[in-house]
Amino acid sequence: MTNRGWLLLIVGAGLVGLGLVALKFPVFLDSYDQWGWQIKCGTGYGAELEQAQIAAQVSQTNVVDQCQTALMARRAWSIPIAVVGWVILSGLAVALWRHAAPTGETADALT
Repeated sequence: MTNRGWLLLIVGAGLVGLGLVALKFPVFLDSYDQWGWQIKCGTGYGAELEQAQIAAQVSQTNVVDQCQTALMARRAWSIPIAVVGWVILSGLAVALWRHAAPTGETADALT
C-alpha cells in the first residue's frame, strides 16, 4: 500500500470515528428546568425526553420540540461524516481487493 493508501485509511477511519463519537455525546438545550439543571435531550443514538416533558409541563414552553430539533441537528452533520468515512474505507477495500485479485492468465495457471 502506498502513502496515499495509508492516508486514505487514516482519514476514513478518523471520519467514521468522529461521526460515531459525535453521536455518542449528549445533546443539551441552552435552557434549564425548574431545578436549575440544563435540559438533556439524549444522544444522537436515542432521545431521552423525560426531563424535557416535565420542563414543558411546568413552564408551558415547547421544550420537547426544541430537543427533537437539537437531536436532528446533531444527526444531520454527524451521520454524513461517518458515511463519508465509510465510503472512503469501502473504496480503499475494493481497490485493494481488485489489486490483489489474480489476473486471468494467473488464475488459469493456478487451476
